[in-house]
Amino acid sequence: MKDVREREIAVPFLQKLIQADTCNPPGNELTLAAVVRDFLQEYGLQSRIEEFAAGRCNLELTLGCGGGRKLMFCGHLDTVSAWTPEAGSYPPHGAVIEHGRMYGRGASDMKSGLAAMLLAAVSLHQEGVSLGGGLTVLATAGEEVDSCGARHYAGHAALRDLSAIVIGEPTASKVAIGHKGALWLRITLAGRSAHGSMPQLGVNAVEGMAEIISLLHSHALEWRAADPVLGTSSLSVNRMEGGVQTNVIPDRCVIDVDIRTVPPLRHASLQAEITARLEAIRTRHPDYRYQVEQLLDRSVVYTDPGHELIRTALELNGNAGESVQGVSYYTDGSILHDEGRLPVLIYGPGEPGQAHQPNEWVDIGAYLRSIDFYRELALHYLGSTAVQE
Repeated sequence: MKDVREREIAVPFLQKLIQADTCNPPGNELTLAAVVRDFLQEYGLQSRIEEFAAGRCNLELTLGCGGGRKLMFCGHLDTVSAWTPEAGSYPPHGAVIEHGRMYGRGASDMKSGLAAMLLAAVSLHQEGVSLGGGLTVLATAGEEVDSCGARHYAGHAALRDLSAIVIGEPTASKVAIGHKGALWLRITLAGRSAHGSMPQLGVNAVEGMAEIISLLHSHALEWRAADPVLGTSSLSVNRMEGGVQTNVIPDRCVIDVDIRTVPPLRHASLQAEITARLEAIRTRHPDYRYQVEQLLDRSVVYTDPGHELIRTALELNGNAGESVQGVSYYTDGSILHDEGRLPVLIYGPGEPGQAHQPNEWVDIGAYLRSIDFYRELALHYLGSTAVQE
């Protein structure tokens, strides 16, 4: 049987993944998981699909023995929404190949990384390699919205049994050792409505929210932190909703706040501080009422550059002397790293700047090379006891 790393197998396999519509919402990852399962069965590998909601599932493939280290390759099955015909010149699920690139939603983020990880595992099986440890390939649902797949897995699997995780998100084939944390808050301020000609009879929630926004930005400057790899913390107010019409004093205003963190910042402490500042405002303006809702909480991911996993990745990539980097986005690694115990490598063939863009693409050469990278990384990190003849 032909080596799955060969172009005539690897490229059509990626095309099949892109042609399966897993735009999230709604996700419908079960459709793609079935495609992957059937492909693996052709090569004598059994995978497990766990459907935890209608059409939503994780797929898990395991190779190797029960002893030794346990390495996880992780990628997500879902993508963001497709681009419109007006925004792009290629069909989002066409997997069109042109000038050495494959175009389609998920080509970069991150069906190319997931496909390469799966093919690396199949290649090891094809050659009869007996790994010195265990290799798990986990394909998750929902990473683009709420990481429901990773959360489900973390709640039902023994993360303590893992030794390291590799996330196949797009890094332009560079070694990344982590990403910022993300804390999203929704703040609702309630006042009292009145006629616009008699504002003194009301409590203007929109104007009150302006004071809260100013407070948030000044507070962010107080706790601002910087990391040489991950960059600088930030706070931005990215959505606002309030008021009903021009001549009515608004009694409600809502903002969504995006906070990105780096060590040593802690999300629980930040949220407690923000709540305390809001309480101070309410003390000065007792007619206001506020509510703080946490929309998302993704922890910082950071691995020591000297860790064996990272050093091995740099050597395999031919960049042993290269400086490591962080990525600007968050990953399922923030759910799966067992509260920071597990080392996490982020590495994928996609271009980060292509993520979520119209006419999203991946370089086919980079995709093919990444299959060998993942394969060699598993061999070096887990070791092999013998190759069956």
